[in-house]
Amino acid sequence: MKKGFVIGIGICLFVFLIAFETMFAQQIKEWFSSSSRVTEVVEEPEEQTGDREELLAAEENHSPSIDAIGLIGMREEEVRQQYGEPARIDPSAYGYDWWIYPLSELSYMQVGIDDAQVVTAFIAGDLLGDLGFLDRGESYAEINESLSFAKEVDVNWSFRFQLSDEDLQMRPLIQLEDQWLQLYFDTFTGELSSVRLLTEEVLLLQRPYSVTYRGDLPDAPELTAQQWAEIEEGEARQIFDLTNLIRHQHGLAPVEWDAEVANVAYLHSKDMNQGNYFSHTSPTYGELGDRFENGGIPFRAVGENIAAKYVDGIAAVEGWLNSEGHRATLLHEEFTHLGVGVYQDYYTQNFMTPFEL
Repeated sequence: MKKGFVIGIGICLFVFLIAFETMFAQQIKEWFSSSSRVTEVVEEPEEQTGDREELLAAEENHSPSIDAIGLIGMREEEVRQQYGEPARIDPSAYGYDWWIYPLSELSYMQVGIDDAQVVTAFIAGDLLGDLGFLDRGESYAEINESLSFAKEVDVNWSFRFQLSDEDLQMRPLIQLEDQWLQLYFDTFTGELSSVRLLTEEVLLLQRPYSVTYRGDLPDAPELTAQQWAEIEEGEARQIFDLTNLIRHQHGLAPVEWDAEVANVAYLHSKDMNQGNYFSHTSPTYGELGDRFENGGIPFRAVGENIAAKYVDGIAAVEGWLNSEGHRATLLHEEFTHLGVGVYQDYYTQNFMTPFEL
């Protein structure tokens, strides 16, 4: 009798569970899928970073971790609560303001805010480990094998970015849920250098790759001379900040900002823009040494990097890092001072060792 009673109870429970699962199938699916992040890739790349444990050991005051993937869409007040007040706020040429967070010698972040929310971000250094889906030490080849970087990336069915071979090696593009990521690689080491997160709107506004499209492309805002001056000053400092982060990563001493050298660099960027040329030799002001002498700056050694037509200054730095000659200048151990000059989309870095040293 007791055995029959137990069997009866078991049958009732079984019938109940079947009915419950049938009635609440969708809810059960949601319960058991909400703990995982789904990554939807249109055409995807992923990256590699350096040894996180080694970097952490090298820096006593490691900056707090960040929820990098949660940045896009974050409200302005949330950014302040989570990361504090920025070191400064720089305007951009795309309508958003860059909030600058040089969190440590090994951690650097820029957060782009428009209409009181985050629409883009740039993350470099030790913070890359906080992206959550990137593993330090993993090679470009291993990541490419798992994610299949693509030379053609469709955005919203109306736009197709076409990446060159160089783009694919240096800065592949992936989609992660409702945001886009540009992955900047150091091709000399095969490691991830930095990541730029963007909304679809900002990506289409910047158009960092060749693009074919149907319909209309968004236009960047028209800027006054004063607005350009403020943007140029901010980008010069961003180039300086990122340069010192990279030098620190390579075991080099930081360079000091030099305002007089920055003026020489600015005048060369302006001269290239207005003279419609791109060269270290100015048709009017001569070679780099001539320009330093004209500025009344004595020097023992000088070096120069120039760039043009990048979306902004931080993209120019990543370009220099992947060019052998520019990289050698950026990572030259004897240089002690740096001045950066930006004129619209022309960029000049002038490194110097003063004469008295």
